[in-house]
Amino acid sequence: MRKIFATVAVILTVVVYAGMANADELFKATLTGDQEVPPVTTDTMGKAFFSLNTEKTEIEIQLHVNDGVRITQSHIHCAPAGVNGPIVVFLAGLHAAGLDIDGKWVSNATIKDTSIVNTACGATVSELAMSMRSGNTYANVHSFDHLSGVVRGQIEPAD
Repeated sequence: MRKIFATVAVILTVVVYAGMANADELFKATLTGDQEVPPVTTDTMGKAFFSLNTEKTEIEIQLHVNDGVRITQSHIHCAPAGVNGPIVVFLAGLHAAGLDIDGKWVSNATIKDTSIVNTACGATVSELAMSMRSGNTYANVHSFDHLSGVVRGQIEPAD
């Protein structure tokens, strides 16, 4: 199963990066249960991609969740690895205007200044991007079985 996921992840990465070629800056996160605090044993895995526009006013997101069971929502949180932090942006599910999550895929969603619900990592997209660059943000996916998070991954610049 992990071999299949790795192959799919590589293919998706190539497709996502090709689709985000006009971005000024790219970020990514690999989401696993062992990054949760405390760690979660799960077959659920995910990838998140973030494309910051040239003006630093919008971030396009793509979120892929594999083997997601009863996924409810996803967010960007503000905290370094190993620490739980507050939600700063709703990516999918509850409270994300116009977005829904089916346990597999969210795409073509855009973060704007008005998307920021907590200014712990910045009040603007530009400031949020600085926190993403410094490793102070993480993507988190929640499920009914793991309300505080089933998979998590630190957001980092994509090379």
